[in-house]
Amino acid sequence: MLLFDAHRYLHGATSLDEASPGPRLYQVVCGTCESAWAAVRAHASGNGRSTPMLGLHPWFLVEAAPEWAERLESLLRSPRVGLGECGLDFTRKVANKAAQEAAFRTQLRLVHGLGRPVAMHVVRAWGRLLELLREEGIPPAGARVHAYSGSPETAQPLQSMGVFLSFSGDLLAPDHTKVRECLLSVAPSHLLLETDSTADLARVIAAAARLRGVTEGSLAEQTWENG
Repeated sequence: MLLFDAHRYLHGATSLDEASPGPRLYQVVCGTCESAWAAVRAHASGNGRSTPMLGLHPWFLVEAAPEWAERLESLLRSPRVGLGECGLDFTRKVANKAAQEAAFRTQLRLVHGLGRPVAMHVVRAWGRLLELLREEGIPPAGARVHAYSGSPETAQPLQSMGVFLSFSGDLLAPDHTKVRECLLSVAPSHLLLETDSTADLARVIAAAARLRGVTEGSLAEQTWENG
């Protein structure tokens, strides 16, 4: 079986022995702040089963150096490096929405210019996300929302734009009924699954397969192809 983990962090990344039996695992490992970028790149360079994604997460804008965008652009010019995660998070009362939107626009323009895919973190900012994506355009190399927590109504225009929606271990939580409902609104061609470094990928696949009424093997194959 081939397993694709669409989103996790370095502290949760694993490396499987090529000679070992069992599933083949491929991981997208994200660095969300400047201090993590070098370590994520180093991990991926010695691991043929992972792709690094480097970005500035909205939580870490305050501590970013003035030249963060220039440094990020330089790193993205390396082969096999995507951008992630970046995005919008309007949950905190002190959230600087204008600064988040400016940083998000900057990173979207980087991936457009460099031909890189992007992974997006979005919480309570779905309307603004759609507006910004319509203004800036979807990167031709691909875009996904990680740990999707929006509504089925928001999932439809995102898919129409070509955005992939990734679901995490939230599917395993009994109280996350909305996430499970949203999973059913995603077309097979736009679905991804992830651990987010908090869940076992096999359990996430099993839960998603049960909810969608398909076999675990067929869902693993579909999300591998999508990844």
